[in-house]
Amino acid sequence: MDTREILTRFKGGTLRREHAVALLAGTSPVVAPPVVALPVAALPAADREPLPGPGPVPGPGPGAGPGAGAGMPCAVVGIQGRFPQAGDLEAFWRNGLQGRIAEAALPGGRRSACAGWRGHFLDGVEEFDPDLFGLGAREAAGLDLRERLLAQSAWQTLESAGYAGARLERLTACDGTARSVGVYAALGPAGGALPGTGHRHTAPPDSRPGPAARLSRLLDLRGPSLSVDSGDSSFLTALHLALGGLRAGECAAALVGAVELRLHPACQRPGAGEGVAAVLLKPLAAARADGDRVHAVIRSSAVGHPGRAAPGPQYGRLVGRALAAAGLRPPGTGPQHPDAGPQGPDSGPQSEAPDAGLEAVGVALEESSRTVAALVGDAGAVTGAAALVRAVGQLRHAVLLAGPDRPAPAAWEPARRDDGTVLPRRALVSVPGPADAVSPVDAADAADGMEDTDGTDGVEGVEGVGVGVVLVVEEAPAVPRAPARTGPPPGTGPAELVLLSAATPAHLAATAGRLAARLSDDGGGGRDGGPAGPDLAAVAHELRLGRAVLRCRLAVTVRTVAELADALAGFAAHPGPGTGPAGVRSADLRTAAGPPLIEGLEETRAYVAALWQGGRLEQLTRLWLAGVDVCAVLPAHPGPAAVELPATVLRPRPLEPGPGTDGAPQ
Repeated sequence: MDTREILTRFKGGTLRREHAVALLAGTSPVVAPPVVALPVAALPAADREPLPGPGPVPGPGPGAGPGAGAGMPCAVVGIQGRFPQAGDLEAFWRNGLQGRIAEAALPGGRRSACAGWRGHFLDGVEEFDPDLFGLGAREAAGLDLRERLLAQSAWQTLESAGYAGARLERLTACDGTARSVGVYAALGPAGGALPGTGHRHTAPPDSRPGPAARLSRLLDLRGPSLSVDSGDSSFLTALHLALGGLRAGECAAALVGAVELRLHPACQRPGAGEGVAAVLLKPLAAARADGDRVHAVIRSSAVGHPGRAAPGPQYGRLVGRALAAAGLRPPGTGPQHPDAGPQGPDSGPQSEAPDAGLEAVGVALEESSRTVAALVGDAGAVTGAAALVRAVGQLRHAVLLAGPDRPAPAAWEPARRDDGTVLPRRALVSVPGPADAVSPVDAADAADGMEDTDGTDGVEGVEGVGVGVVLVVEEAPAVPRAPARTGPPPGTGPAELVLLSAATPAHLAATAGRLAARLSDDGGGGRDGGPAGPDLAAVAHELRLGRAVLRCRLAVTVRTVAELADALAGFAAHPGPGTGPAGVRSADLRTAAGPPLIEGLEETRAYVAALWQGGRLEQLTRLWLAGVDVCAVLPAHPGPAAVELPATVLRPRPLEPGPGTDGAPQ
């Protein structure tokens, strides 16, 4: 009996209240009402399969496909986002620590169906930085607002992971394809983006490639490209598919992003939310071998839809599947598959999540749309991204934030086995979450108060249950502490050539200023006897290998981080060739006829490699400022990445909204 029939019969008086509540909850009433089975005789005998009995459900076999069974854990090596009243993830973390409710009035200039309502909004959604991507006005107008926001977040994610430059070229597929990064995009309805005034489509809307395909082309990424729409769980569904792609060897890394906007009045309602976020995933073994910064580990995922059954037991079943796929078995679940109880997989309470045993396997946190509601509201496709970002922050800081079930932040002490073994901190991230499904009692109460029309009113909210996804997320594995540096004192060792590039001179100056501020904040680089701060060689390597090579360039040779910070700060204050501080050289190659004739030749690569080997920094500087990519020959991973640098400064400006529909939600 499906949900519609249960509520219709309850409203009609042919089903008692306790029976309706029990059926909606997935439990068995004391006296079950009769259920009419659908005939199967019409099916040919060859097409009929015997129904599974009440015994254990077999686990996936060796050929079960991507993501089957335990699978391989995948590392989050890059993560960026913008949320209401949080322009970056540091601000988002502070909002969580302070218990802030990021609700505000509708930003000025937006249309609204009702005045005075409040929600969770992004600022400056109409602004975009086309110069960063080398786009002209016409090309930028071909992207709608959601795609623009996602493109900027994706770029910053690649940079934060150190995969926007030479390392990106060396992410290769099994067949040797370079830049093997899958793109999995979750976007809210197209009606969330306002239509451009007088904008003409260059092609009919239904003939345009999907958002993920356009992002793949924009960033020149050559792995799978999928756009996902499963409602509020869209981001987590996209991430589940990305894990499958990585495990199947379809790509070397996966970029998963989500964006939600509420611009059109039809998409607006009290409590509605917006946001944009992206993560970069790699197999954990590859990430550790390459020395990547690992923010957290995705151990496993599970996805499913309840169909026409009651949604109540769905969460518990997905948790059981996700834990089993991660190789975790809470005490008391027995040898059988967690989805299977004594009377089958839908036999009632046996299918609920083993809450009492979660802490025994290190799970002390459950993040869902319920826990992020104060920060992002009803954020649609980006809900799961906000929940994952919040979980990763708590895992990294070993702090449990305040939430619906926790009045204040608290230190997160790891769980221990009986023998004293410390377990990794783990979290469940889910949409819908454990308390997000429709309550059976509430559904019955709603149906009881409905007036009869065509016999279907009051059921739509229950039938609207979407795809559910559960992730098992684990803290990053401990990295052995690097031995103390025993080299020469700062300033007496070999000089380092630091290279920086950006899309325009303004981008270059702003990025140099941001980097100078970060280096000064990180202990002052050993200035005035203070802490040594980040290692100069690590900073130089990260800028050479992790950043895209663009047309406006800077080069400086220094011996200490403090010297580098001063040089970059001086350039930011007085940018341009010949106007910066002594020793800092720059060039604007945007008007150059093209790359130098020697670019791309094998002989050039050999020559540049010999210059690096011989420490010929002056010759390398001249080639760099002449347009040669002198970083392409360097090893992608010269050692552990010991420093995380700030991303390139964006310089967005208001642009006309890109193509959409008529503005109504689809």
